[in-house]
Amino acid sequence: EGDGAMVQFMGNAGFALGDDGFFNITGTWMEQDPTSRSTQRTDAANLIANGAPDQQTSVRQPYAQIWGGPEYRDNWNVFFNSGITLSESQEIYAFGNFGRRETEGGFFYRNPNSRSGVYTNGDVRAIADTNTVAGQSGYTSNCPALITPGSGGSGVPLDPAAVAADYAARQALPANCWLMNDVVPGGYTPQFGGNLVDASIVGGIRGEFDNGLLYDFSASYGRNKASFFLDNTWNPSNGPDGFVNGELQRYFDLGSYVQSENNINLDFVLPIAVDAFASDLTFAFGGEYRDERFETLIGEEASWNAGRFAFQNSDGTNFYNDGVTPLPNLSIGAHGFAGFNPPQAGLWGRSNIAVYGELEADITDRLTLGAAIRYEDFESFGDTTNYKLAGRFAVTDTFALRASFNTGFRAPTPGQENVTKVSTVTVDGELQQRGQIPPTNEIAQALGGQTLSPEESTNFSAGVVWDVTDSFNLTLDYYQINVENRISQTGTIDITQRNANDPEFAGINCPITKGLNGSLAECLQETGVPGAADLAAVSFYTNDFETTANGVDLVATWDVDWGGAGNGSLVAAWNWTETTVDNAGQEVDRNKVVNLENRNPHHRGVFTYNHFLSDFRFLVRARYYDDWVSGDWSADPTDRGPNGTGYTLTCGVPGVSYEDECYSGEIIFDVEAAYTFADRYSVIAGMQNLLDEKGPVTLDNTDGTIGSGDTYTGTNPWGYEGGFWYVRFRAEFD
Repeated sequence: EGDGAMVQFMGNAGFALGDDGFFNITGTWMEQDPTSRSTQRTDAANLIANGAPDQQTSVRQPYAQIWGGPEYRDNWNVFFNSGITLSESQEIYAFGNFGRRETEGGFFYRNPNSRSGVYTNGDVRAIADTNTVAGQSGYTSNCPALITPGSGGSGVPLDPAAVAADYAARQALPANCWLMNDVVPGGYTPQFGGNLVDASIVGGIRGEFDNGLLYDFSASYGRNKASFFLDNTWNPSNGPDGFVNGELQRYFDLGSYVQSENNINLDFVLPIAVDAFASDLTFAFGGEYRDERFETLIGEEASWNAGRFAFQNSDGTNFYNDGVTPLPNLSIGAHGFAGFNPPQAGLWGRSNIAVYGELEADITDRLTLGAAIRYEDFESFGDTTNYKLAGRFAVTDTFALRASFNTGFRAPTPGQENVTKVSTVTVDGELQQRGQIPPTNEIAQALGGQTLSPEESTNFSAGVVWDVTDSFNLTLDYYQINVENRISQTGTIDITQRNANDPEFAGINCPITKGLNGSLAECLQETGVPGAADLAAVSFYTNDFETTANGVDLVATWDVDWGGAGNGSLVAAWNWTETTVDNAGQEVDRNKVVNLENRNPHHRGVFTYNHFLSDFRFLVRARYYDDWVSGDWSADPTDRGPNGTGYTLTCGVPGVSYEDECYSGEIIFDVEAAYTFADRYSVIAGMQNLLDEKGPVTLDNTDGTIGSGDTYTGTNPWGYEGGFWYVRFRAEFD
C-alpha cells in the first residue's frame, strides 16, 4: 500500500574511563507513518451517497474510521553501560536508559445520525437548549423533537424524504436550540495518543572477598510516565459552552499514568569444596527490597468536567416542545476517553522484601542437581515461599536429560488494583462505551469483583538435549504450567439492563440516581466516574479463574558447509501450546474462556536459514501459524456448567446467529540480504511478510455491511498490515 514509512537512526560508541574503566552508549531515533487497512464503513458510505447536503461533504474520506498501525513521532532512546575496575577483586558499574516517544491512532467513528449522548438520544436528535439551567425541573423547551433519518448502517439507502425533512428542520431551529451537527455535521473519529517517557538507572559494586565469597550490591530506580491526549472530539456535556476563543474545543489533555519502582539487591555466591562431588557446591543467597508506586494524574478540567447539559433533564421532568419527549442529558467528558478526574487520581504504593538461597553442583561427571528457595513478604498480601528443583543427567557425551519443577507467585500491580477509565469498544459487533473500574469499586463487588489476590503457579518441564553430530543439535522439552487465581480482565459485563435499585446494588451510594429509578451506569457516574452514564458494559481485573497450559518446544540447529558455495545455518523451532481454563467465576464470560483457549494458535513454527558466502549474507525465514478462533461475537447459549467453562464452538454453520469466528492458519515468509565491504560498511535489504499476507477478511463483514471499517480480522497473530520492506546501512569505526 506504500504507507507506514519508517526512518530510523542508530549509533553506538565506546570510550575509556581512565586506565581501568569503560563507557558505552547507544542511541536510537525513529519515526513511522501510520498505516491503513480499512474499508469505508457502510453507514459512512450511505451518508456520503444519501445523507443531507452538509453530511455528504463532511464525512471523512476515503475512510471515516482507520484500521492500521499508529503513527510514531520523535521516538528516541539512549542506553549506557559503564564500569570501573577498582582493584583486582572489585569494580563499580552502572547502566540505564532514557527515552520518549509520541504515538497517535484512531478510535471509532461517531455517526451524526445515531451516536447517543452526542448527536442523538435514542432516535431523537440531542439538542442542547441554552435557555435551560442545570438541575431545573418542570421545564418545557421551545426546541422541537427531531426524529433522525437513521444511521445508514444497514446498507439500505436513507429515505430521501426523511433526510430532507430532518435537514430543513435543523436549519429552522430557534437560536437557543444547539446541535453538534451545526459544527461537525459529518460525524467525527477521535484520535487517541500518548506521550511516553521512560527512564531507569542501575548502579552497584561487585567483587570477591578474600575467602572466595562473590558479592554484588546494587540499587536501581525506574520510572515510566504515559500522558494521554484525545483530539478531534469534544465534551458533549459542555455543548455550546465548550467554545474557546470562538472555536469548539476539540483537543484534550486527559491526564497521566506514572509507574515507578525502587530496588535494592544484595547477592552473594560462595563456592564450597565438597570432596564427594565432581565440582564445587555453589551456594548463592541474597535479599531484595522493592518499592512500587502507581499514580494517576488528573487531566485538564475540560476533559472530565460535567457541563450544564449533562443535567439538562436530571429528574426526568424537562421536555421538548411536544411536552412528551424528554430532553437529553449529554455525555460527560472528552468523548471516547474521558480525562482522569480528581476522584480517579491518586498515588498507590506497595513494598516487599525477599530473601533467597540456591544450591547447585555436579554430583558426578554426568549428574547436575540444583535447588532454590525464595521467601517474599508483601506489604499488602502477606508472605509467600516458592521453590525450584532442577536436574540434568548426561546419558552420553552427546545426549542428556533435563527436568525442573518450581512454584511461582505474582502479585497484582497497584495499577491493576486502582485504574478507572472509560473507552469505546466493540461488543458483539456493536459500538459501545465500556468502563474499566477497580475490583474494589462497590459496583464491581456487587457484580462479583473482589480484592485482588496474588497468582500462584506450578511449572514442570522435562526434556532432552542431543548433539546428533558436530553440526546437528536437537532439543525437545515438554512443559506444564498451572496458574491459580490468574489475574486478567473479566469479559465485557453487560449493564444495559441493570437498574440502580436492583437488590444486589442496595448498598451502593447513589441517592439521586436511585431516586429517579435510574440505570446502573448513571449510578456509576454519580459515584465519580465521568462519562459513565453512557456505559453499556464494564470490566475489572479479577483472579477468579484457573488455567493449565501444556506445551512442547522442539528446536533443531544444523550447521552445514557447502564448500566453495559458502556455509549456512538452519534453525527450526516448533511449539505446541494448549491452554485449558479449569475453572472460571461468574464474572468471567464465555467468550473470555473461548479466547483464552483458542485465540492463540496451538501450533507455531519458525524456520530460519542463514547463508554466508564471502562478503554476502542471505536469510530466508518461514513462520507457520495454526488455525485459531475468536469468540468475541458469539452468543452461544450453551450452559456454562458448574466450573463456568462450558461452551460449544460453532464455525460456519448456516443459520446460526451466535457463531464464533474461525480462521485458517498461514505461512509467512521473510527474506534478507546483506553485503559487507571495506571490512566496516554493510548494506542490508529485506522484506518481512514477502507475499504481503494480510490475513483473513473479518467474518463480521460477511453479512454485506461494514460495521466498523475493518477489512481484516484484528485477531490475526501475524498482524494485518502486510509486507514491510527495508534498507539499512551500517558503518563501523575504530
